Amino acid sequence: MAEAETYKQVFVTYPVQQQDGNFYHIDYVPQYVPVEYPKTVDPIPDELKDKIPKYSWQTHEWIDSGIDPNTAAITALQSNAAVLMIQLMTIKTTLAALQKQVATLTNPTANSTTTTTTKEA
Repeated sequence: MAEAETYKQVFVTYPVQQQDGNFYHIDYVPQYVPVEYPKTVDPIPDELKDKIPKYSWQTHEWIDSGIDPNTAAITALQSNAAVLMIQLMTIKTTLAALQKQVATLTNPTANSTTTTTTKEA
């Protein structure tokens, strides 16, 4: 019987703040996978839990980025709103094109230019 594979939590670090407001994201990798830059297994200290922590590769420890968590949350929301507005505009454009196609398919005579002639006896 095969043994169950175990995983470890890894922090993938970034030098700049990401869209979610953090300088890292959490990933899980098998225990046997070596962890190298830009990843660390060092846990975030409790004193930084309510702050925006950033990993310092010079000191190999988590530090306070000095960014206000509320400002980071607002920035993340603004960034997400901008992405959603672009998606909404794309959807509106696609919908308009589909409505035009449906109108053409449901009423083909309105869009054709046929002429009829009558013969007089």
